[in-house]
Amino acid sequence: MMKTRYEAAEKLLTRHTRTAVLNGNPKILWNADGTFFRYERQERQGETVRSVWIEVNGKNGARQTLEKAAAGPANGAGSACYAYRGGATGASADSCGISEKHAVLSPDGQYSLSNEQHNLFLTELKSGERTQLTFDGEPYLEYGCYIDIYSQITVKRQGYQEHPQVLWSPDGTRFITYRADRRSTKKLPLIASYADGLKDLRPELYEYPCPFVTDTDEEIPHYSLYIGSLTEKTLIKADAPEFLYPVFTSAEKSSVRWMEDSRHFYVTWIARGYQEACLYLGDALNGSCHAVICETTEQFFNLGAFGLLDGYGSYLFSNFITSDGTYAFWQSERNGFAHLYRYRLNGTESICEGDLFDTSQKELIVQKLVRVDEQNKQVYFMASNVPECSDPMYYQLYRIGFDGSGLTRLTPEDAVHWISMGNQSFVDTYSRVDLPPVTVLRKLDGTLLCELEKADISELLNLGYQIPERITLTAADGKTTLYGIFFRPDPLTCKDEPDCDSWPLIDYIYGGAQLYNVPREFTWDNGMDREIFGGLQSFAKLGFAGLILDGRGVPGRGMAFHSFSYHNIHACAGLEDHVFCLKELKTLYPQIDLDRVGMWGNSAGGYATVSAMLQYPGVYRAGVASSGNYDQRMYEHSWTERYNGLYTEEVYQYGDITRLARNLKGHLMLAYGAMDDNVTMAQTLRLCDELNANNKRYDLVVLPRCNHNVPSDAYFVRRKMDYFVRNLLWAEDPEIFEE
Repeated sequence: MMKTRYEAAEKLLTRHTRTAVLNGNPKILWNADGTFFRYERQERQGETVRSVWIEVNGKNGARQTLEKAAAGPANGAGSACYAYRGGATGASADSCGISEKHAVLSPDGQYSLSNEQHNLFLTELKSGERTQLTFDGEPYLEYGCYIDIYSQITVKRQGYQEHPQVLWSPDGTRFITYRADRRSTKKLPLIASYADGLKDLRPELYEYPCPFVTDTDEEIPHYSLYIGSLTEKTLIKADAPEFLYPVFTSAEKSSVRWMEDSRHFYVTWIARGYQEACLYLGDALNGSCHAVICETTEQFFNLGAFGLLDGYGSYLFSNFITSDGTYAFWQSERNGFAHLYRYRLNGTESICEGDLFDTSQKELIVQKLVRVDEQNKQVYFMASNVPECSDPMYYQLYRIGFDGSGLTRLTPEDAVHWISMGNQSFVDTYSRVDLPPVTVLRKLDGTLLCELEKADISELLNLGYQIPERITLTAADGKTTLYGIFFRPDPLTCKDEPDCDSWPLIDYIYGGAQLYNVPREFTWDNGMDREIFGGLQSFAKLGFAGLILDGRGVPGRGMAFHSFSYHNIHACAGLEDHVFCLKELKTLYPQIDLDRVGMWGNSAGGYATVSAMLQYPGVYRAGVASSGNYDQRMYEHSWTERYNGLYTEEVYQYGDITRLARNLKGHLMLAYGAMDDNVTMAQTLRLCDELNANNKRYDLVVLPRCNHNVPSDAYFVRRKMDYFVRNLLWAEDPEIFEE
């Protein structure tokens, strides 16, 4: 019996589902002037899949199929080095066929910038002339170095070819980069338990800078802006304050933006503690900068979208200054919801002329700028918390005038929308968890031009994919509506078996305050090789019901909803809501057995799982926690300080869940990757020490080669299944599992 269930569960792992949907997410590649685009269309021919390139006229939707030789992005040579749905920082020399390593090309391909011995070098490719731009570089004092504070060793071990992180001016003659000073930042050790070869079997020691919330201002990293000139072959320091974290992965994700004149730029700066933010206007000729807008808050700035709209780990800043320097637009939550405010600039002074939205749209939330059309004085942006949508996290495209007139919703479907903008039209891919993706072409006013693609999910359904059920529940305050999805146990895997009338439940949780956890769009590939829906599709095949719920404390629904987590990080983005909602969930699904409820999560989800077991002992009979940050004092400072404030012992003592180790009841499995360079394994071991001291029984899984991405590890996936099968189904797991 269980072997059959496991076989059905295995079919729904990501490695099988990733390619089971055709045309679900076409990658749109616009030409340089945004008048036509290309995308790769997949066609099923028997048991094989054939791909063809389709070229579309953005004005009228006329389509043609291209010959294979013509396949590729629409803007010709070198276009493989730009990113769709956003601007690029420049092409790496290696990715564009240039032999020079650790280099990035200028937009015209005439120069390359390289990192060598922590310094920057500029090379004129035609003449071969090399100019050293900096001379003071040393370990942990580096120019333009790639910074990923959450996977520093992983990146190195994967062989990432580092090239300078730069933002090119529109005319390609200047660039902005930064100097990272991490010399005083305390290091964390990481031990590779054994080498991959036999030349040296000794463990290998790594270390990486990682500031904690308890560290002083002198001990945290300092990032300073620098401006480079290709014509003058110089690099000067910008007179802007040092900032917390360099976001330079693309032009749209950067905290720094060039203006159209290629001389001026602006910087969104946030102070440590995230209670003060400013917009600085800079002059690239001399590096001078001055603040045009400053704002303070008693809680925290959470400018832009974070997480699932953008991917993993980048804030999107919606602030901008018009090219003539007349107006600045500033995103603020001062009225409780993220709106755009217009400021008139006059030299070093600015006057706020008010909120672009009137009171009828007071709860609309600006999430991401898509385009600023200065000629027609229009702003295109993605918004959440749309009153007409059935879920506040259904992102919609809007347009509004610089003067606040003409607010128009351009995407009518009640769904999540992904947008790729052209000059006269835009491509819109929309979906819900219960609606497969549809891709259409619309005029800039939202008028439908044509349907491009409708996803083919037939193969996914053949694998046993279950369409999730959208549900609403009530929070512990008795009034706030919460949104989630639910999975029933698959009746086909346990047909006519006695346990099918009583459902054990697994609550899949993420306890971080920076993103929501409930998928809204149609999902068949969770990325990073992780299980879709936290594995709940597979668990349904094993006989479990499954729940994913966004409690109070996640973003996207306004400051009041989000600030539930502030100075309250141990609430794990609404953990008490998860507990409270179990009884209501049972009224919706009477088959649920509240004596057989489990929870699992990774990272902040691991923290939430252990918190649930220790703060609400007896509610959850079994828990699986991986890579958890069980004491917030031992985690990277910028994440923790944003959502829990600057360090005080009074506040942060509650973020240490190990203090409640004595409360453990039920079955708990802890797992960590020995190569985790995001959450140090010391977090798990410290929890183990407290559990040992309190004579508590638990299970521990150590993955020697794994980093923070424990949910992608095949061994962990199987052990997690086994753990819940044994402790909630009270069944024996089979000994074999498909390789």
